[in-house]
Amino acid sequence: MAASRVLVGLDIGSSGVRAVQLRRLKDGSFEITHAAEADLPRGAVRNGGIHDAKAVVKALRRVWKQGRFSTKRVAFGLADAGVFTRQLELPWMPPDDFRSALRYQIGDSLPVDVSSVELDYHLLDRTEGTDDRGQPIPVNRILVVAADREAVTAEAQVLRKAGLEPMVADSTALALIRVACQGQLPQDGVTRAIADIGADQLTVVIHQDGQPRFIRTIANLGGDAATEAVADRLDLALDAAEEIKRVTGLNGPAPLLAPVAESSVFSDSLVAEDVAADPRTAATIEVLSPWATGLVSEIRNSLDYYQAAPTAGQVESLTLVGRTVALRGMVERIATQLPLPVRALEPCAGLALSKRVAAQHPDDPRLAAAIGLAMAVTP
Repeated sequence: MAASRVLVGLDIGSSGVRAVQLRRLKDGSFEITHAAEADLPRGAVRNGGIHDAKAVVKALRRVWKQGRFSTKRVAFGLADAGVFTRQLELPWMPPDDFRSALRYQIGDSLPVDVSSVELDYHLLDRTEGTDDRGQPIPVNRILVVAADREAVTAEAQVLRKAGLEPMVADSTALALIRVACQGQLPQDGVTRAIADIGADQLTVVIHQDGQPRFIRTIANLGGDAATEAVADRLDLALDAAEEIKRVTGLNGPAPLLAPVAESSVFSDSLVAEDVAADPRTAATIEVLSPWATGLVSEIRNSLDYYQAAPTAGQVESLTLVGRTVALRGMVERIATQLPLPVRALEPCAGLALSKRVAAQHPDDPRLAAAIGLAMAVTP
């Protein structure tokens, strides 16, 4: 594979920068040849917007030094909060004409000025509709994807400052579909959902045969919102609150087992200490519970809204991805409150790993979006 054709998948999230380079194998599967990541200071990226360009540039340079990538050409992900999606039905045209006319056909369908966004679309179906005289006409049912042009330009400028070459801008939601399908889009007609629970926001993506059907993003509902609530309740700095949240989880920390003093039966008998009796632990659980309830409710509302459409298929499963999924008790809470099979995504499952990647990133869930971005551009 010529080096000039290689692109690195790059995900700039609220908590860090992740980059992945892939190689396509003869059987069509992928090998992760290079991977690296670097944390970002709190607030450097917020809800998809870069607020501290110097910190991001520094992290990008560190990632490229650590990852030893063979190129500086990248496919970068666009934050879902800055990407608008709409399902529309428009009169059929030949593909080239349809793409050229798209900007003029969508009219008031988007909540922004069409001239201010970059447009793309995914063809969902070709169906039959009727014109103004009731005559049958072919119709394209599409998912329109619109990204704020200024946001795309600003992110590309930051990448150039880090010495990178931005070549492709892609939706992070679409990248997650690819990695959830291990790069091999299914053809079974099953409708599946993905919930990306990040530091800042929740994104729910529904796809059928790997084609996006529905994308919804809710800002300020990720793990950082829970951390801030814990910090307010316990009057702590954010870093200290994050650590308490991580250790405590939704249901309290794992029980501590201590020897029974002077047991006359079994000298090594153990009893569980009541860690929940700690006031800070109890307060943390009390704060996290309504946040988790709201999170699950938004996932449920998104699924219900999609399934209420006449043409929607029944969602058969839910895959969880994102930094906040690792919070103790999160997967179990969602699985017990939604009537679906629920699993946490293992983004490296089904992929070959180079020796270097296997040693440093054996199955890091934070690489998911970067892997999916690389899948779209690896020949």
